[in-house]
Amino acid sequence: MTQASSPINNKALSAVLTRLQELHPKKIDLSLDRSKKLLKKLGNPEEKINNSVVIAGTNGKGSTTTILKSILEAHGKTVSSYISPHLVKINERIIIGENEIDDDFLTEILLETERVNNGDIITYFEIFTCAAFLAFSKKKTEYTLLEIGMGGLYDPVSLAFNPKAYIQCPVSYDHKEFLSNDIKIIAKQKIGAVKYDAPIIISKQLPEVLEVFDQETKKIKSKKLFYGEDFQGNIEQNNKFIYQDEESLLDLNLPNLLGSHQIINASVAIRTAKLLLGNLDTKKVNQGITNTKHRGRLEIISRGKLKDYITDQNILILDGSHNDQGSEITNQYLQTIKNKKIYMICGMINSKDPKEFLKHFTSTITALKAITIPNQDNAIQAKVIANIGNEFGIKSSACSGIIEAIRECSNEDPNAVIIFTGSLYGVGEFLKLN
Repeated sequence: MTQASSPINNKALSAVLTRLQELHPKKIDLSLDRSKKLLKKLGNPEEKINNSVVIAGTNGKGSTTTILKSILEAHGKTVSSYISPHLVKINERIIIGENEIDDDFLTEILLETERVNNGDIITYFEIFTCAAFLAFSKKKTEYTLLEIGMGGLYDPVSLAFNPKAYIQCPVSYDHKEFLSNDIKIIAKQKIGAVKYDAPIIISKQLPEVLEVFDQETKKIKSKKLFYGEDFQGNIEQNNKFIYQDEESLLDLNLPNLLGSHQIINASVAIRTAKLLLGNLDTKKVNQGITNTKHRGRLEIISRGKLKDYITDQNILILDGSHNDQGSEITNQYLQTIKNKKIYMICGMINSKDPKEFLKHFTSTITALKAITIPNQDNAIQAKVIANIGNEFGIKSSACSGIIEAIRECSNEDPNAVIIFTGSLYGVGEFLKLN
């Protein structure tokens, strides 16, 4: 599945991205052969990047990557990262140091990758990932954080050579059309990202996922560190975050990211940083977790054009949750909101399940405004989402667009919390409007 991107001003960049999309096979067979072949022809750039960390899982990859990057940078390290999907610009996927890759360098590496690939059939994500490895090999930083796109076993990101660590974020149902409806098969795909005997930092998981992880890692020598056993994080009554592992206890401020699940993500990031750096400075860890910014994950929108359609009393929240586990986490956060009604605006794409998503919000939200995500060929029609909401007993209606939905929510309750959720692609369209 490719992502509709915002208009690209750089004509050369736009042209090469269009050509790369045309190389995409009609049917995706999950395999690493195409990526291995191209990387070899490129001179194996995946072997020339510094201190890589591979981040797998279903939910929390983006937040964990961002927090880890912030902690390492607070300790004076230079860090690059590879993430997906992007929200507004494709440049967001490749961060070199503190900045997104610029148009000129991105065009340069894509043209080089295209030339070397020489018209061979390859998925868009595969060729873009090979180009990202090339970029990181040309402009090196001390650490390189690489987020798996889908699955792990056959994801080209997993070809990173001899990583310093692997992270396994919470595993849940997602990409069922490619991975499976069986959580154990999904877990096998996720742990398949581990290709070397590097330590694995494992976030909070379902028992059946841990069982698969145990089976699949018996033949490798990797040290495994489990959240809840080897390290953990807790929120104290004074709103302090206490991180604890086998050797240390850190008294910290709460992460800058909303939701109690971010305590788990931050704990995973801290344990990984400790593994990479040896010793951590508590003040610098605190600086890292409190300075972290991650767009579209329970993000309170404090400025922008869309604020014109709500009152000063309304609170507008942007959230990219799009699957069962993600919506459960979002609902847990919404349940902490007191003295305000909650209105939801929801748009989803057809590879996701609105019933699995909306079932968690039946007693939390006052009303649902459904939208068809603009500029997405595979968007679910608003009336379909609204009908599902009504089946759950949620007062639901279809709106013609994001602005109309926001305006309706505010008109119905000038004091309400308004949350836009259901899709990272929807988040991207929201941010473009804002």
